[in-house]
Amino acid sequence: MHKDLITAFNKLVEIIKADERCKGGWHYGSVGRGQTDIYSDYDPVFLVADKDFEQFAADVPKMFKQISDELLICWPEDYNSKIFKNYCCVIRIGDNLHQHDFFILNYDYPDEWWCRQHCKGCTRENIFFDRYGETAAFLDKGYTTDNYLPDTVRAMDTYWFHAMMLVKYFKRKDIFKLLKNIFDFMFHTHVDLLLSRYDTMDWGAWETKVKYCVPKEKQEHLKMYFTSAEISSLQTAMEKCINLFKNDAEEICREKGINYPVTVSQQVISYFNKNVVYENSI
Repeated sequence: MHKDLITAFNKLVEIIKADERCKGGWHYGSVGRGQTDIYSDYDPVFLVADKDFEQFAADVPKMFKQISDELLICWPEDYNSKIFKNYCCVIRIGDNLHQHDFFILNYDYPDEWWCRQHCKGCTRENIFFDRYGETAAFLDKGYTTDNYLPDTVRAMDTYWFHAMMLVKYFKRKDIFKLLKNIFDFMFHTHVDLLLSRYDTMDWGAWETKVKYCVPKEKQEHLKMYFTSAEISSLQTAMEKCINLFKNDAEEICREKGINYPVTVSQQVISYFNKNVVYENSI
């Protein structure tokens, strides 16, 4: 981690230690897991009682202005609520820009999902500040969430439905409908299919889970979706991707003892080939 960011974080902790509204804090993310590198940033979680929660949150920009030469961005997450908030900040220190998150957990709503998620895997060892021992007692309760695994069957249904929809968008040459369908649905559904089989991690977003859990050869299947935004390139990519999804789905269904929808996939692939691949090759 960059030395300036370390200095800024230590200043932030000293500011919060002087703020009676905060009960304490612990490291979440890569710092909490001991997986930092030079590019890592801080993901601290601060524990605040309900009566102080909103006002403490309103003072976050002021805190970041005190620890940096300039606060450029203090961006609240869309999921922010009365029980959990995160502010994604960009600060300037000298000539460098740094990212620094700031999570606030409502002490009086520990059973809410966002709160439990940010206690997950955290113990007393992750604590960097505890005013009266309440933070340690809070983490000792072992709040956590289940590791969500995507539904293999739903992934297959979702994929084949959107693969069928591609036909009319290719015929219309509607590039933005194609991009939305391919990347918002088919790519992410292929991710879900693979994670339904290979995900073994109880932390991290899909991209982290793919990186650490999905076999390298399967990761290559996902990379095939990314090509230039041209009709011909997208068509070539989707011919390959649809068949890669089919092969992955068949394999995963065998391993999990699920009936693979042979008829559905055959008909959708045939329909796609007849109306897109064959027609465009004439």
